[in-house]
Amino acid sequence: MPQELCHLALRQTLDLIGLTDEALKDLTRRKFNSDELYHEVLGKLLGGNGRRGPHGILIANEGPGAVCCNGRVFHLQHGELLERSDQITIEPGSTYASSLLMVEGGSEAVALNWSDSCASIEEFQTFFHPQVVAAMGEPILNFVSCRISGDVRGVIEAFNYAGHVTEYDADVLRSAAVMIGSLLTVSNGMRETEHAFHYTIHALARACEAAEPDTGRHIVRVNRYAGALAANMGFNTEFVDDISLSAQMHDVGKIRIPTEILLKEGRLTPREMKLVRQHPAYGSEIIGDSPRLRIAREIAISHHENWDGTGYPKRLKGERIPISGRIVKVADVYDALRSRRSYKGAMTHEETLDVFRNGDNRINPAAHFDPAVLAAFFRIEHMFEMIYDSSVLKLGLGRAVDPAKIK
Repeated sequence: MPQELCHLALRQTLDLIGLTDEALKDLTRRKFNSDELYHEVLGKLLGGNGRRGPHGILIANEGPGAVCCNGRVFHLQHGELLERSDQITIEPGSTYASSLLMVEGGSEAVALNWSDSCASIEEFQTFFHPQVVAAMGEPILNFVSCRISGDVRGVIEAFNYAGHVTEYDADVLRSAAVMIGSLLTVSNGMRETEHAFHYTIHALARACEAAEPDTGRHIVRVNRYAGALAANMGFNTEFVDDISLSAQMHDVGKIRIPTEILLKEGRLTPREMKLVRQHPAYGSEIIGDSPRLRIAREIAISHHENWDGTGYPKRLKGERIPISGRIVKVADVYDALRSRRSYKGAMTHEETLDVFRNGDNRINPAAHFDPAVLAAFFRIEHMFEMIYDSSVLKLGLGRAVDPAKIK
């Protein structure tokens, strides 16, 4: 085998190792799904831009009970864009399945050139599903096929390497198959763990809201408001996802406030008010020091701080207040104004906008809100109204409900 081809195969394998390392770093954040992983892997395998590789690749996954194999053909267009065919279904008993190594236990990569087994190129085409041949857009002259094992079982098949397909090409494809199977197995486990984590966070947040009206819906709306604000302000996807999950933890400290105080009608006594104002600190203590809950902890401790330093519990001022807390403050105040409480009625969207513009006896927008967050709120205030109204309609089982009647 020429040294140049060996070097190219080694470089492709190192690219795959680098991708594996990056994917493992991302697993704790669940940043990719199978389609995204395929996109990354195949982009490094397919030929072009000075790389040796096939012109097209079929990724096929076994269906439940291995009753069929569903896949798509990927190829590069103009050396850059990864394209996909429509879904192709291959029955395991069909003549087209022979090249897919769908027999149980198949693990080695198989490399085959048309001249190794057929009298003509035309005869070689009969090995492959007609949709695969059509998706390639050219006669298939050679292929390498390797089984993908793990939670997502299937096969990866690469077509039309330059010249003859070699054992080095088979080694690269085998490495890709092992990487795909391993990472998807770990990724699926991490996804399940992340789902359990989200459920736990939501359950804890709902427990903290149980004593107040509109149980659960307030925290869902605040999540959505906060995510919309963060996205409109240009924050990256990771931060938007974090705040969209963590905002619901803003009042977790209320679990340590007596219910009779939370539901008291009328003005609180100075002692009661002092106790209520401890809930941000209580929330921070309850959430703890886990790095995974950093944003939730910031929100809990800072969402009652004011831009001018007159808030609580630490009287932080300006940008000393975490941006997550500044965003959730706007989201929380909007929903509080729109919602009925034991001590107040509900406002309409228009009345709430007036408070955000001109203030009232409790709220001074210029003094209390980060100007950048407030500006973002006015850019998307219609989204806030839609989020709130959607929640109210669900509460009314599809019928419009007067917010003032929600108890």
